[in-house]
Amino acid sequence: MHNKNKNIYKLVSLATFMLITLNMQQVQARTWQEIQQSGVLKVGLTGDYKPMSFHGESGKLEGFAVDMTTELAKSLDLKIQFVNTTWPSLSQDLASDKFDLAAGGVTLTKKRAEQFLFSDPVVSNGKIILTNCQNKKPLSTLNDIDKPSVKMIVNPGGTNQIYVDNHIKNADIIRTKDNFANLKGIREGSADAMITDLIEGNYYQATEKGVFCVSSKVLRGTSSVKAYMVQKDNEILLSRINTWLHDSDKSTLIAHWGLKP
Repeated sequence: MHNKNKNIYKLVSLATFMLITLNMQQVQARTWQEIQQSGVLKVGLTGDYKPMSFHGESGKLEGFAVDMTTELAKSLDLKIQFVNTTWPSLSQDLASDKFDLAAGGVTLTKKRAEQFLFSDPVVSNGKIILTNCQNKKPLSTLNDIDKPSVKMIVNPGGTNQIYVDNHIKNADIIRTKDNFANLKGIREGSADAMITDLIEGNYYQATEKGVFCVSSKVLRGTSSVKAYMVQKDNEILLSRINTWLHDSDKSTLIAHWGLKP
């Protein structure tokens, strides 16, 4: 029954992906002049990815991407408006012009770069294995985690799911609704491991000592960068973003949120 459910999930995921791909219509982005006239820069964030963007105890949106894009908007003499999105809908939402730029941990990939423009790198990154520190199973390599005895947990829509789908063939895969459910599974021990970004792994290892452990080196072939993503017809906005990235001092915010340059 478990394998049947996994197969059904794969078929539904494939059908959903094909539908989104077929229906993804590119709406012309707001021009730089229109953005200036509105006085507002719209930024898409998922709010589920510490330390990039998340909701704090008061419910307020916090994180490295929140602070960075707030500073970006200030430099452009604009107010900032955060627009909620999800990893599965991120590209479609940007293509539909729901926001001017996507931030909060967007990985520059070949597929995304075919449809959108990317800023210069904001921070470097790579995929790692995140586990519960009390878990005694060997979980430090791809071979360790790709076994029927290992429960891998993953949420849909991002590069972590792509990695799991492409590289994990034998483990018992638990598919969840969002990234918070992934972390809950590792925290409570209902799952053995998850694939995530080094950025996120380092954050949880530092903030929940003895609970989360980065158990691997950066996995081979996964080195990447996080950047801001805009529509292809928004070259002027992209130019403003890159100018700000070069002129701004990111080091204070990078250190504050435990990131590496």
